[in-house]
Amino acid sequence: MAYENSRRWLPGVLLASTLMVSGCSSSQAIEGVVRPKPGEPLLDRIPGPMPGFESFDSASDALLAACPRILSRPNATAGNVDAQDFRLRWRMSSEYCAWLYHTPNQKYAMSMLTDQSRSDDLDRKKSCVLPNYVDDPRYPPSSIKYVFALHNHPYAATLSDNDIQDIVAKGRIHGFQFEALNAKNKKEQVKLAVIAFFSNSNDLENPTCDGFFQYIPLAGQLRKWTHSRGEWRCQQTGTVQWFNDVDFRIEKKTAPCQNSAEGAP
Repeated sequence: MAYENSRRWLPGVLLASTLMVSGCSSSQAIEGVVRPKPGEPLLDRIPGPMPGFESFDSASDALLAACPRILSRPNATAGNVDAQDFRLRWRMSSEYCAWLYHTPNQKYAMSMLTDQSRSDDLDRKKSCVLPNYVDDPRYPPSSIKYVFALHNHPYAATLSDNDIQDIVAKGRIHGFQFEALNAKNKKEQVKLAVIAFFSNSNDLENPTCDGFFQYIPLAGQLRKWTHSRGEWRCQQTGTVQWFNDVDFRIEKKTAPCQNSAEGAP
């Protein structure tokens, strides 16, 4: 994701202090977060399961439990865009990512998090690089099925081109759907998707889970889910039209979600 106004530099003193804080926090160990050691390549495998994160019977229950776990990590949210210190919060922010995956005993679990990233020279973009595979010693690697590529957006920004390209690349490795048994012991098709959680709260220690952006490659829709007054609502924000393996176009479209039960919380 990218904050479109971040090309405007902050005042020198403020920017310097921000970078110092960011540098310190990125080098410190964070509970539940793994990252490569200095000088090592990016991780291609991530351990699972996340300590203290229970397994769930449904992907939607696991998704809702993952949201506050990810948003509560240090600097995971920059809060409301209209807040006076938003730009400072954004420059300090980090993305964390994890896999939500399906296990052979018909449960949904979450891997540990990572904040490994690639960013451009001016740090105008922040993106978490999700490893391709989960290492869960309880199960054979081939028995793990990949459901949601989870990450946070520090503010309510739409999915980036990288988000869309990366989930399609993951689908070419793991497949775009698989068959599982639901809580009623009936077979269902579970589709791969990318999820980006966000919070509009300015309480950075206890942020609310206000929604997420979603792209399911097999459905082709870009969706925005919002949580208000105890209800989840889905809005289609666009469609993705692929021309070949690498080129695509986003057609913006605002409408109620089609087949909104698919991937719903």
